[in-house]
Amino acid sequence: CTRRIAADGIRRVVAAMRDPNPLVSGKGFDELRASGIAVEVGLLEDEAARLNRAFAIVQTEGRPMVIAKAATSIDSRIAAAPGVRTQLTSHEANRRTQRLRASVDAVGIGSGTLLADDPVLTVRDCYRPRPLIRVVFDRRLRTPAHARLLSTLGAGPVIILTTAAAAARQPDKAAALTRAGATLIEGSGTLREDLRALVPFDVSALLLEGGAEMHAAAWQAGVVDRVHVVVAPTAI
Repeated sequence: CTRRIAADGIRRVVAAMRDPNPLVSGKGFDELRASGIAVEVGLLEDEAARLNRAFAIVQTEGRPMVIAKAATSIDSRIAAAPGVRTQLTSHEANRRTQRLRASVDAVGIGSGTLLADDPVLTVRDCYRPRPLIRVVFDRRLRTPAHARLLSTLGAGPVIILTTAAAAARQPDKAAALTRAGATLIEGSGTLREDLRALVPFDVSALLLEGGAEMHAAAWQAGVVDRVHVVVAPTAI
């Protein structure tokens, strides 16, 4: 590409930011300058960094960008009680959530949310160019093989991030989940490390939808990059 630019007689190149990939960062600019082409870097750099944040995080940290999404009541509750499914959001807010799901590579929940809500985590009423990956963070391998997620594999793959110890303790359950179509990844049980296991599945942006323990773990691990919060005008 740099040779083509030089061959076409272009004398000045303006770029927003360097490529965050450490293997190539700045090398193209150096080649252009060596060819006598003026290079300016930094035009609308902040805007470009926001636009390319997921790519930059994958390149520099080796994990997906994490968007923590939550709905709360006006008195800062996310449910009526632990494990109780509580509807807080309106139709309009739910539509916004669907558009948000349509914009990411994967949506993730903890095993507690799966057991309480049994969600399907599909994209509804929005166009999506490729299937949405659904991820369950399940260190204890509590996901049942009859979970509704596994009945919607046509909408996208299901990845269960567990641990080798949990899979070894429950080999029959691990086998049943695999037969049901889930992809089991035996991670370390450390969230930052386990997120890196999603990158080979082309997950650059992960929408983390819950629940409370999963969000707390993400904050404690320092992996929350963006926050999407809907506050309902009702009190629990």
